[in-house]
Amino acid sequence: MTVLRLFFYAIWRLLWVVGLLLKWGCKYTFRGVRWLLRPRPITHGSARWARLGDLTQGDALGGEKGVIVGKAWGHFIRFKRDGAVMVTAPMGKGKGVGIVIPNLLDHKGSMLVTDPKGENYAVTQRYRSSLGPVYRLDAIHPDHSHSFNPLDMIRVGTLHEADDAAQIANFLVINENRDGHWDTSARLVMTALIRHVLHSQPPELRTLSMCRELIAGGDERVRLLLTQMAESNVPSVAEEGRVRLAGLEFEETTSVIGNTAKALAFWSKDRIGGRLSSASDFSMMDLNREGMTVYVMVPDDQIEVYGPFLRMMTGCALAALMRGKALPRPEYKPMLMIDECKALGRLDALAKGMGMLREYAHVVHIWQDHGQLNELYGENGAQTFIAASGAQVTFGISDTKTAKQLAEDVGRTTVYSRSHGFSEGNLDLVQAQLQNGVSETGRYLKDAAEMRRINPNQCIITLQDQVGAPILANKVKYYEEWCWRGRYDEWRSQATILNFPLPRPRSDDDDMPSVA
Repeated sequence: MTVLRLFFYAIWRLLWVVGLLLKWGCKYTFRGVRWLLRPRPITHGSARWARLGDLTQGDALGGEKGVIVGKAWGHFIRFKRDGAVMVTAPMGKGKGVGIVIPNLLDHKGSMLVTDPKGENYAVTQRYRSSLGPVYRLDAIHPDHSHSFNPLDMIRVGTLHEADDAAQIANFLVINENRDGHWDTSARLVMTALIRHVLHSQPPELRTLSMCRELIAGGDERVRLLLTQMAESNVPSVAEEGRVRLAGLEFEETTSVIGNTAKALAFWSKDRIGGRLSSASDFSMMDLNREGMTVYVMVPDDQIEVYGPFLRMMTGCALAALMRGKALPRPEYKPMLMIDECKALGRLDALAKGMGMLREYAHVVHIWQDHGQLNELYGENGAQTFIAASGAQVTFGISDTKTAKQLAEDVGRTTVYSRSHGFSEGNLDLVQAQLQNGVSETGRYLKDAAEMRRINPNQCIITLQDQVGAPILANKVKYYEEWCWRGRYDEWRSQATILNFPLPRPRSDDDDMPSVA
């Protein structure tokens, strides 16, 4: 009997404990739900991090189309709206691993990517070749490179010829003077020179190297050149030739001629720029028609030296995409992936093209910090870039200015501030008084110092018109994603770069034809 009583007592105590746990569980669950659903104070700001519901509602998680910008809740975060993607991160912080290579392994449309070191090519070219033709403009190994002649972008014999030549001239001449007169004059001479070469030389000599050879040939050669231009059958070429020939004895004209020759120095026939622009193995217009991939590869330790090369090829791709707006739209938008934008110099076509191409192509431009953008385009121009970028991705922040800007962009939130006070008076009956208070105040969701201390594996993303709140997401690491296993190769310095057939036989003795 005693055993039976103990058994029922134990059952009763167990039920009592279970009931107590259920009571506490329901109580605190209700409190938690009420806390989550409580109206949040917005007196000093309403900024908050995006939640799963925000990402789902904005269709930012998963799918097959869109630019991969990060990862959250086990899915890729994709920017699927119109507009460019601006990435800000210092060197060595994972831009290639987390942005460039993931999109090369994922995007099924055409792509042009600038590729310092050639790592992107070595890792992804095998997979990209399964989607369509792959071309590499390789300044690292020019003997194993395809080539592209920028002058093939000019629609010779049409009403567009003069404007197309002027566009190439804009890519060549970089603004270096506050007084725009000298740069404008150099562009006019460059435009006329290019058109003169197109109409006076055989097809194999219609190159930038020929332009350089003619304009840098010495006083007598320059005088002969201007005389030939003045006698051209192309009216605007003849006009420019006569103007410069009449002023050849003046210092202004010689300075303009010198600036024109300087802008063409990189394209001399004995330099890599001249070699890789001697002919065209493909058409940039094919970026609009098929799954073509173009890698523009330069040595990372000489990226400033090869700035003109990156600038020209990027500019030609932008021009091709702009012209492609009239063509039937492909299933997947073309993508232009521009790493190390600072090396391009000021490229107004990029600033304007981002807005005009928002419906027709994805443009991803990558900077080390906001200071680079301000240096090239000024404060107002930098704001234009930011405004045209529907998505912004930032990680690895190391400078205070960028951190402050990001803190402002993320916004301020309202928090509760607690205060405690203690007072004591000798004449009071109660010798001590304690005061507690709670008030609302505002603070940055993350201030500048916290932005600089962000987890190295995290990034901050804003997706305009897609997700209203900023996103604190994880960075993508392509080598950790099972969905891409088998698509990429290992990066072994530059060992895998050379495993690519030559487009045509070349040798060190090959030289471009010269004027007789």
